[in-house]
Amino acid sequence: MMTTAVGLADHLFAAGVRHPDRAFLIWNGEAITYRDAVDLVSRTGRALRDLNDSNGGNDRVTLYLGNGPEAIYAWLGAQAAGMVPVTLNRGQRGDALAEMVARVDSTVVLTDLSGLDQLESVDAAAGRTVVLVDGGADGPLSFWDLIRSVPSDPVWKPVGNRPDAPATILFSSGTTGRSKGVVVPHGMFDAGSAELAKAWAVDERDVFHNWAPYFHIAAQMDVFGVAMRAGATVALFETFSLSQFWNQIRDCGATLFGGFVSVLELLYAAAPDPRDRSHNLRMGIAGHLPAGLRRDFEQRFGVRMLDVYGMSEAEPLSMPTLELNLPNGSCGPANPNFEIQIHDDQGKQLPHGEQGRIVFRPQRANVMMSGYLDEPERTANAWREGWFQTGDIGRMDSAGYIYFVERMTDFIRVRGENVSPQEVETALLGHPGIAEVGVVGVPSELGEDDIKAVIVPVPGADFTGLVDWCHSVMAKFMVPTLFQLVEKIPRTETSKIRRTELRSLESELLTRSDIDAAYN
Repeated sequence: MMTTAVGLADHLFAAGVRHPDRAFLIWNGEAITYRDAVDLVSRTGRALRDLNDSNGGNDRVTLYLGNGPEAIYAWLGAQAAGMVPVTLNRGQRGDALAEMVARVDSTVVLTDLSGLDQLESVDAAAGRTVVLVDGGADGPLSFWDLIRSVPSDPVWKPVGNRPDAPATILFSSGTTGRSKGVVVPHGMFDAGSAELAKAWAVDERDVFHNWAPYFHIAAQMDVFGVAMRAGATVALFETFSLSQFWNQIRDCGATLFGGFVSVLELLYAAAPDPRDRSHNLRMGIAGHLPAGLRRDFEQRFGVRMLDVYGMSEAEPLSMPTLELNLPNGSCGPANPNFEIQIHDDQGKQLPHGEQGRIVFRPQRANVMMSGYLDEPERTANAWREGWFQTGDIGRMDSAGYIYFVERMTDFIRVRGENVSPQEVETALLGHPGIAEVGVVGVPSELGEDDIKAVIVPVPGADFTGLVDWCHSVMAKFMVPTLFQLVEKIPRTETSKIRRTELRSLESELLTRSDIDAAYN
């Protein structure tokens, strides 16, 4: 049953009326009903609104959290109260984290104890009200103490957000410079979740298995947005577990799951098990799914796999369904809310079957991002003659089915994360032993990429403990796994790094353990 609600919080509250006793979340084996979720989201929203207003805040709240019920209550509660949750990647560290927090400039930050350590290490918590989801009586506010101080109010409803109002801000890696703050309006969540729920025939009987980080657009739109619209259940897990994945699938009764290509590779590489087809899954979802992996995964595990193409700026762009019986390798036709074309380098549309730039334009208002946070020039530069430039290469067949081929950009894809090489380079240049550095992605044995750092060392540099140092200043997924020490970084006449040459350098390739022993 579809509703006329606007925004994700409205869909949660509507589902709470239709299915109050159904499970909204399953966490650590415990079910949280829609009725209880509505109450907790309501109280969280009112508490965050009071904190923001008492501090003279800008109606934004920074969420530096991993997966967990508290993150979901805060994300939805802020929206319900007319605020804008900014869902930072919990793996961010160092100067990149400090820069994001400063740019958001909210007076309220939700995190956990270890997250507070990261924030304080770069002076990013100073002057802000910090709420800890795992805090005690001393120090910062405790999330649960705060929520318990707000009485239940069965009459309270979300404020009534407009489709063009900002619902969430996510940070997406930029190919040059700092990460982009993608401002997602309520209308984008409404339009995308409606199309996906219809395409996948999701209803209140479905259970999503989700370990993907809630701060990703895929989890926010494809899982939570669809589930709340349909009144379905989300079995939420802190992270991916190769050893427990299939037990989790069976225990929670999952009918749908999502994953990154690297995770599917790991699942397929595991030893065959007589219970490989012992599950209730009817569908799996992934992005950039290689044709061979899709075929092999479906045959072994007996579950249909769909390749969804999208991005933080516009999710989903493609609309695969089980009924279409799509050609292997295709991510389906365009979402009806968008027109997608394949262009050449001059911006001219290419014939069917030819490979070129994937571009799109919306067919109606508020179905994609409203822009990059406080960056009008960067927003404008993402467009060319009315078409949004995805930075991806692909083709389209005569039936209108889209085939993703590769990224044009310098992005490095690591375990489902888009990593900006410039951000890794900026962090590495903070090490006293590094004079220059260039970072590229190289193919990984597990699919996607490994990060390689090509370093010009300072004379006499000591790289003992370099990898531990990296973990202290950047997200885990950003830490290079391969290193090369060189005398000079290849550059263009305008001093830009020649990344193609970096990938093929013939100097000795060092692992993490090798680099830690270098220059002792």
